[in-house]
Formats: sequence, structure tokens, C-alpha cells
Amino acid sequence: MIKKSNLQKGFTLIELLIVIAIIGLLASIISTSVNSARKKARDTKRIADMEQVIKAIQMYHIDNNEYPGYDDYRGAQISSQCSSDLKSDLVNGEYISEFPSDPRANAPCDYASLLRNDTDFFYGWDSRHCCEGYDCVSINKLETDWGVEQLGSKYPDTDGDDSNGIQFVTGGGHANIGTGADFNYCFNRR
Repeated sequence: MIKKSNLQKGFTLIELLIVIAIIGLLASIISTSVNSARKKARDTKRIADMEQVIKAIQMYHIDNNEYPGYDDYRGAQISSQCSSDLKSDLVNGEYISEFPSDPRANAPCDYASLLRNDTDFFYGWDSRHCCEGYDCVSINKLETDWGVEQLGSKYPDTDGDDSNGIQFVTGGGHANIGTGADFNYCFNRR
């Protein structure tokens, strides 16, 4: 019979290092998954907020035969903290109860700041957009390609011209989403 009293109890240093490495690897995988889920959740909120604003603008147009926020012709940030004619028209007219704010951060509320730093998250409105249309609402930046794909499926090209890409997802204006394109939903085409 072999005596067990001479055998050591516990783990060796190598065994402990292997366990620590495995735990670290699992923690990084979980952290990446959680961060990815958070980004997707914020993009989901941005898209839902934008759909709510689009519907409010359409209802305003039906009732008033004009689009709201006419004096926001140089662009205005859409935020619960920022003032704009669009916000006043929609909230005072009870088309929307409260203006949404980006779930992560918002750019400063003045137009000059938007031009200097258009990589901050914001929702925008421009009653005289410069490029493919005017009376345009926008999302500055999405965090995931999934969000861009969602916008592409919700707002497909309806003008029959494949050369300009997905209608309303354009390259002009002061909004950059992750792919380098903008999301500008323009109510009027040029």
C-alpha cells in the first residue's frame, strides 16, 4: 500500500495560472458580448425615437398643411435639452409629449458646435437641407452595422434610382453614422 501522507495537497503554480488565464478569457468574452448588446440597445432606442419623431412630423403636416420647424433652416439639434422651432411646434401642438434625447450623449445645442464636432451623438432637423431633399430629420451616429441595416430595411430605395443608394440614407449633411453615410429622412425631395 502507498502512503498518501507524502503527497502535497493544493494546486501547483502552473495550475493556478491556467485557471486565472481561463477566467480572464471568459471575462473578456462576456464583457465584449455585454458591450455589443448595449450598443445594439442604444441603436434600437435611436431608431425608435426617430420613428416617433417622423410620425409626429407627418401628423403635424396633415393637420397644418406645412412642415414644423420652418425657422430651423440651418439645422437644429433634436433633444429634450435643446430649444428649436421643431420641438416647439411638435410639443406645443401635442404631437409628441417629450422630445427624445440620445441614450448616450448629446452634442452642444448650438449650430456652430454641430459644425465643429459632428461626431457627437445627436438627432438633427434641417428645414432646408442642402443635398437630396429638404425638411430632413437625421440621426448623427449609430454604433452598430446592425442599426444601419435596420434603417436600410425600414427606408428602402423607392425612387428607382440605384445610383444614389438607399433613399433617405445619404452622404450629405452634418450627420455621420458608423458606415460613413448619414441617416437623413427627408420629407421633400429636391
